[in-house]
Amino acid sequence: MADRDSETPKEPKVLRIEKHEDVVAAVEEAFDFRGDVTIVLESGEEVLGYVFNRQVEGLDEPYLECYPRSKDEKRRVPLKEIRQIAFTGADAAAGRSWETWLKKVQEKKKAEAEGRDIGNIEPQALPLDD
Repeated sequence: MADRDSETPKEPKVLRIEKHEDVVAAVEEAFDFRGDVTIVLESGEEVLGYVFNRQVEGLDEPYLECYPRSKDEKRRVPLKEIRQIAFTGADAAAGRSWETWLKKVQEKKKAEAEGRDIGNIEPQALPLDD
C-alpha cells in the first residue's frame, strides 16, 4: 500500500471494476482509506460515504458497509453491484502518522536547542467537505 502521508492527489484516484478480483482489491483499499469514497453502482447510482466495514470472503454475497453522507444510517452494498470506487474525500490521517509526528518533535527539539522557534508542530485542521 502506498504511503498516504506523502500523497497529495490533485485528481481523485479512481478504481474501475472489471472482475471479482478488482472489486475485492478496491474494497480493501477503500476500507484502509481514511476519507470518503464515491462508489458507482451498476445501476449508475453514486454513493458518497465512508467505508467502515467489509466482508469479501466466506459469504454467498460479499459486501461493504458505509455511512453515506446523505443519510444518518449505514448502508450495505453487495460487491457484485460495484463498478467503480473513487477516493474523493480528504484522507483524515494524511500527514498524521506516528513517524511524521516523531520527526516533527525531533526537529522542534533541535531548533530549540539552537535557539530557534519553528512554531506549532501540530497538524493543521483538515478542510473536510461540508
